[in-house]
Amino acid sequence: MKQGILSLALLLAGCATAPNDRPAWLLKPQELYPQAQYLVAIGEGDTRRAAENNASAGLARIFESAIQANESLSETATETKKSLSRISELKTQVQIGSSQNLLNIQFGETFTDHNGRVHIAALLPRPETSAIYRRRIAENSSDVQLLTDLSNQAPGPVGAYAFRRAAVRKALENDRMLAQLDIINPGAQNRFSLGYDPQTLYAETAAAAQKITFSVELSGDAGDALREALTGMGFSEVNPAVLTFSGNVDIQPTDLHRDTLVFVRYRYQIEARDRKQNLILSINDSRREGHINFEQATLRAQRSLRTSITSEIPRRLGETLDRLASPEE
Repeated sequence: MKQGILSLALLLAGCATAPNDRPAWLLKPQELYPQAQYLVAIGEGDTRRAAENNASAGLARIFESAIQANESLSETATETKKSLSRISELKTQVQIGSSQNLLNIQFGETFTDHNGRVHIAALLPRPETSAIYRRRIAENSSDVQLLTDLSNQAPGPVGAYAFRRAAVRKALENDRMLAQLDIINPGAQNRFSLGYDPQTLYAETAAAAQKITFSVELSGDAGDALREALTGMGFSEVNPAVLTFSGNVDIQPTDLHRDTLVFVRYRYQIEARDRKQNLILSINDSRREGHINFEQATLRAQRSLRTSITSEIPRRLGETLDRLASPEE
């Protein structure tokens, strides 16, 4: 019995001392990767790929925390100035999630422990990464200016807005990268000249959207949903319209041979044409809904129809605008 207890004690002691076998860089990564030269995060996983993903997420969290803190300070500053309206949209380019879309992530030392877990260092070399960000931001800035010029030269409001919208996408990407650059190289954002004023660009783009006037030739809830989707994009319901939206909706019972439920199927078709009757957009959708009786199934179908229109119209119209502003067009 004593021998068994002694063996168990030795085994536990071995497990307890295992972390001491870990390399110095894993315990104190800043000694191998000085903070002045690197941003570093350590990740682990059952495989190298899992460890790399975990380490990359660790780097992203560094940026997430810093950017969120910066947003909070911006809000506080705005409130202390007693602005008439509080900023309702914090920099829309800050897309905190599973990834910060960081550039130039590299991986350094690796170590596999006695349990087979892989440990790895994810790195952002500050000087090298800063240069990459500066180059990418400069390229985007040139694109913003080119797209703005194309918008000014466009013959109609749809093309003008399409190019402005594309410019805003580049500008928002720049906003995100500038926020990241300021963490990689503190103070760099204040020393960077974009060649355009973001707030002016956003305001001009909103004004360009308002110049896309529309009319709706579709009655009922479907027509109301269509108006909601279009005004949500910043367009104006004014005659004479730049774009005319028409369509039809049909809701009919359908038999799925279910004794306890009644089903209906709805179909809708919506198209948009410009003043020259060119087809700009065409959408067709068909779905079914069920409930305990025809009236409730119809109500459910109407709600589903409204949701479909309010989500599909911005998405599909956005795709059309993207194509209009793409180099291939």
